[in-house]
Amino acid sequence: MQKIALFIICAMALALAAPVARAQQAMRLAPGESRVLTFAENPSTGYTWAIDKAASQGLDIVAIEDLGHSRGADMPGAPGTRRWSLRALKPGHAEILFANRRPWERTPIETRRVVVDVAQ
Repeated sequence: MQKIALFIICAMALALAAPVARAQQAMRLAPGESRVLTFAENPSTGYTWAIDKAASQGLDIVAIEDLGHSRGADMPGAPGTRRWSLRALKPGHAEILFANRRPWERTPIETRRVVVDVAQ
């Protein structure tokens, strides 16, 4: 019985320590076409979205612009949204990993993979 309880505790600890990964989002764009992505964010907690360039590929296929954070409610500490604009530059395949983390921490609390196929 003690071994089962220990196993359950270890499994719960691993689940809590692992970053939350969302299902990947896929999109198909023509060269020159744009799309805006919106992620919930609360920078007052220190957590902000950023592109993990080392875990991404094909970043030369799309132009990515950080449109900034928009506040939600008019209260200090209220969550809002971070917006990103993706514009297809040339035919190809890109995979962009967005990570929600504090700048001083290595492990994100959430990641989102965006797959972009650019075709004529």
